[in-house]
Parts: sequence; C-alpha cells; structure tokens
Amino acid sequence: MKLQEALLKCTRQFGREVLKERRLIFMLLDYHAFRDYPAMKKVVKALISGGCINELYSRSRSASRSDYLSFAGTVKKSLAADMHFRKELADYAVDSVSLALGMLSSVREPFDPYDSGTQDDSSGESAAQGQESGSGGGSADPDNGAGRKSPSFRMKWLAIPLAAAAAVTVIVLLVLSSSAFQYRRGEKLYAEQNYGAAMKLFEKAADKGNEDAMLKLGLMYETGKGITADYKKALEFYDRARRLGSQEAESRYGSLHKYMEAPSDSACAPLPPGATAEEMMAWNSICL
Repeated sequence: MKLQEALLKCTRQFGREVLKERRLIFMLLDYHAFRDYPAMKKVVKALISGGCINELYSRSRSASRSDYLSFAGTVKKSLAADMHFRKELADYAVDSVSLALGMLSSVREPFDPYDSGTQDDSSGESAAQGQESGSGGGSADPDNGAGRKSPSFRMKWLAIPLAAAAAVTVIVLLVLSSSAFQYRRGEKLYAEQNYGAAMKLFEKAADKGNEDAMLKLGLMYETGKGITADYKKALEFYDRARRLGSQEAESRYGSLHKYMEAPSDSACAPLPPGATAEEMMAWNSICL
C-alpha cells in the first residue's frame, strides 16, 4: 500500500485526528506504507516528531486553502534544506498528508525510491579522465566499451536497494518487539478468544512498561477471563498501571481494594473469584 493510500485509510477509519497521534507511524507500518519508498519512514517520523503534522492539521481546519498550501510549501523546503531529505521525498510526504486532510486531490510520487538524494559525479569524471589519458592502467570504467556497464558498476548500485532492505528488516524487527505492537497483537488474539496467547503478549508488553497491557492483565485476573481469577494479582497489575497514570486502573484498583476489604459476614462480603458480571454489578450497586 502506498503512503497516500495508507494515510487515507487511517483517516477514514479513525478520523483525521489520528494524524496527530503517536501511533500513526505504527499504523503506517502495519499497512506497509513504506514498502515502495523505505527512506520515507524517516521523513514521516521527522514530520511527526517536529510537530509539523499537528500544525498542518490545525491549519487545514482554520486557514484558507491558499494559506495552508503556502505553509505546506514551507515545511517541504525545511525538510529538504534543513534536514537534508531529498526534495521529491519531502514533497511526497507532505502532499500525502495534505491529501489525507482533504487539501489536495492527488499527489505525485517520487521517481526513484532508492535514490540517496546526493549528486556525486566524481566517478564519471574519473572515468572520463581515464578515457582521455588512454593509459589503461586499471582505472575503473563504468562502460566496458561495448555499451554495457561493468560488473563492479552494477554491484555498486545493487548495494543501495540491498542496504535499504536490510534497514527495513531491522526496523520491522524493532517494531515487532515493541510493547505497543505486542499489546495490539494481544488485543487481536483476545478478541478471537485465544486468551492464553493473548496473555503471553500482554505480559511481555507489561514487562516493557505498557500500562494498557497491565490494565488488561488486571481485568483478566479480576474476571477470570481465560485464567483462574486472582484478585491479588489483579490488584498488583492495577497498581502498576495506575502508577503510570492510568485513570481506569486507579478506579478499578480502588473498587477492587474496597471490595476485598469488606467483612466476610456482611452483606458486602467479597464474592468468590470468577463471579459473573451480573453478580459484580449487583454487589457494586449495594456496596459501593
């Protein structure tokens, strides 16, 4: 999927506000938006980390189209001049965002996805000097005299896409091991009721500090979803998540803590682990 198509899909699915969220880069990776242009990932990351997409979003809602396009042009120049990205890639990235924001009707793609963006004619000059001297002293000549490129010349340019592919492989491995990816994958397995596999991914993500995974593990232990209910374990995960700022974990921690402290001989005695949702709701309406 091309970058502009992936951005359009994100905005159609989640609204244009998703362009301002940090998860955008991971969503684009899920859609393979950088497959055709591996170097584009760096450009998009620069747009996100520099706040440029946020500003483009704001101006698309408040400024006139001409003012917006003027600002978009300034962003393109900054990416090319200050951050040294190739102009075609910078234009393509900003135009793709503009298309997703409804400020353009089409975009023009870069010609060569693996072009480094630098113009270095030194090898050509060396070849020309070698031809002029006629020395034949072993100087590298891109043209072998029969109109075909020499093997060394072909291997030099073959190395560029190979290096790009290796870089993409490293990026993919890093993404696959990230806590956000593990949590999202766990959520998918959880929805498919594959609770055992989902729990393993939630645990990995929680060990890396993902508060959403901690909250999910707390819920699983509290409700006995795919596992033996354990309120103490649930409190432990709720506590870890609330310390990272999760408001839902804070609320659930307080409710469960109060529930567990109720006297065993009172009407608010704790229900046994694994109580149904209806039993929990009835208990909450009386005791909380």
